[in-house]
Amino acid sequence: MTNPLTFKNDGTVDWIHKAGDIYIATGVDTRGRRFKPVRSELWAYINGINLYRGTKWLERDGKRYRIQRVWN
Repeated sequence: MTNPLTFKNDGTVDWIHKAGDIYIATGVDTRGRRFKPVRSELWAYINGINLYRGTKWLERDGKRYRIQRVWN
C-alpha cells in the first residue's frame, strides 16, 4: 500500500479519511516519562492534544503513517 498522506510545501499534510482509520498520539510528558498512547477515531480529538514531545499517527490497515512530529 502506498502512503495515503500528501505532504505540501507549506508544511501541511492532507489525506482522505476512510472508515476504520484510527488516529494515535504518542510521546513523553514534561518529566520525560512516556505516556500511554491515546487512540481515537476522530482526528479533531487527537489534533487537539497539546504534545510536549511526541508524534501523531494515522493507522490504516494495521500500518502507521506519521502525520506530525513535535520536538520542543
